[in-house]
Amino acid sequence: MRGSYNKNLFLYHLTVITRTSSPSFLIPSPSSIFRAPNYATVTETLENQSFTVNYLVNNCGFLPDSALHASKYVLFKTPEKPDSVIALFRSFGFSDLQIHNVIRKKPRILVSKPKETILPKLEFLTSKGASKLQLARIIDLNPLILKRSLEKHLIPAFDLLNNFIRSEERTVASILRAGQILTCSRSLRNINMLVDLGVRKISMARLIRQWPWLLLCNSEVRLKSIVDEVIKMGVDPSKANFVPALYATYLPKSMWDKKVELFKRFGLTDDNILEAFVKHSCCMLISVQKTEACIEFFVKELGWKPVDVTNYPVLLSLNLEKRLVPRAAVLKILMANGAINSGKHLLAYTASEERFFKKYVNRGKDQAPELLKLYREKMNLPVMDSKLMS
Repeated sequence: MRGSYNKNLFLYHLTVITRTSSPSFLIPSPSSIFRAPNYATVTETLENQSFTVNYLVNNCGFLPDSALHASKYVLFKTPEKPDSVIALFRSFGFSDLQIHNVIRKKPRILVSKPKETILPKLEFLTSKGASKLQLARIIDLNPLILKRSLEKHLIPAFDLLNNFIRSEERTVASILRAGQILTCSRSLRNINMLVDLGVRKISMARLIRQWPWLLLCNSEVRLKSIVDEVIKMGVDPSKANFVPALYATYLPKSMWDKKVELFKRFGLTDDNILEAFVKHSCCMLISVQKTEACIEFFVKELGWKPVDVTNYPVLLSLNLEKRLVPRAAVLKILMANGAINSGKHLLAYTASEERFFKKYVNRGKDQAPELLKLYREKMNLPVMDSKLMS
């Protein structure tokens, strides 16, 4: 490999010197407007380039061709500055691969002043709760962070995100999910657009926590078109349902079409599907397999119609094995013993565990003593929580 590297370097240098096929390029005529090349400068540049390429190969894990390419963007003739940059990264726990990735994406970082330009940004992120592992991952994802102004860009951007989330720890987690959100100016414009439309602060917090890459759409026009489409379908920007609706619409159309196809197999119409989406947009984010299993459970086990399920689409978001099946079993026994009236009892499925236990399981244990045992078995619990039984 070393022989191949030297050959590539020689050919590259030869190309620099003989970039034109005419020998007169090196010896201009008296009337030529071009100056003869300064051979001392050319020699110095080639020497610096050779040193840089060697350094990148030997110290940064570059292959010779990649090192040659990177040397077009950064040149140095002594190892002191790049050594200090690499040492700083290592002191913060960066792996060799992460250091290689950062330098590959932004080679000029190697000639930065580490204490003046890199250290303050690393310290800022750690002061906000980023662990060494998280910090290295964030910079690996987006080394542009090290080139941005701390006071003019990074601090205001972090504060804007944290203003919605109200948790520095969760803000760091959001940056990990979408590395560019801290440096991309589009994210600020998209946030302002959504806030101006009336999207609530709590909804913005959910967007930034769960789907921050939505704010990095290639252009505001792209996100605006999604927003307009969701509003046209009848989802109010001021409602909590709006952000999940945005994400559901942003996903590839093929995913949407598969869900629509499933609903229609159960005899549901476009109007039924749209109504379910407007009520609870997350119903379009649930996997086809889970949606199918939930509908079949209500239809086959409880005798509901498919439209009964989509009229209350939040049911599709609930855990089938740990929520729907155990509670349905309790309701069946209570209805059979006359403890409660026959019906769907929708609130029984959406109530908290404590409320469901007190209202149904605990209250009906006299009429149906087997309820406690049944519910414990269905929930796969060795014993019932004493807090629930109190």
